[in-house]
Amino acid sequence: MKKILSMILIFSTALMLLSGCGQQTSDTVSMYDLRQTMEAADSSLPEMLCASNSDDDPDEKFANVSDMDYKKVESFFISYAKEGGKADEIVVIAVKDKNDVDEAVKSLESHREDRKKLLEQYEPEQVKRIEDGVVFSQGQYAVLIICDDVSAVRSTFEKAVK
Repeated sequence: MKKILSMILIFSTALMLLSGCGQQTSDTVSMYDLRQTMEAADSSLPEMLCASNSDDDPDEKFANVSDMDYKKVESFFISYAKEGGKADEIVVIAVKDKNDVDEAVKSLESHREDRKKLLEQYEPEQVKRIEDGVVFSQGQYAVLIICDDVSAVRSTFEKAVK
């Protein structure tokens, strides 16, 4: 019995060591963890729904916020207010190639403008919140933040991806 346990222990240790030597395929942070952290930074956020690259048909969900070729995207999440008349939204796109981050930023700026035009008709009091939102990039990430405490959410993002 001791011999079998020893062999299992040796085999398990070898597997752990071998898996630690593999090439890391991504420098991005967990989008789930990032979303949770960013949402927690603004306690005034309403109930939020989420879509991400781990969902079924992620390319279709991504197309709701960006016209960028989905093949250029490593991962993303979209967090948006459950109540349709609220402007609150956080989007993070991690591109595979940092050279594509400007394209991702432009697509988020276009999305923000489209949201503004839509809400001008239905919820004009939300327009200023959209205008006060930010679109920026850091490394391979393009980010859109529309909420009451943009600076806290942005700061949380910047700390998380350092």
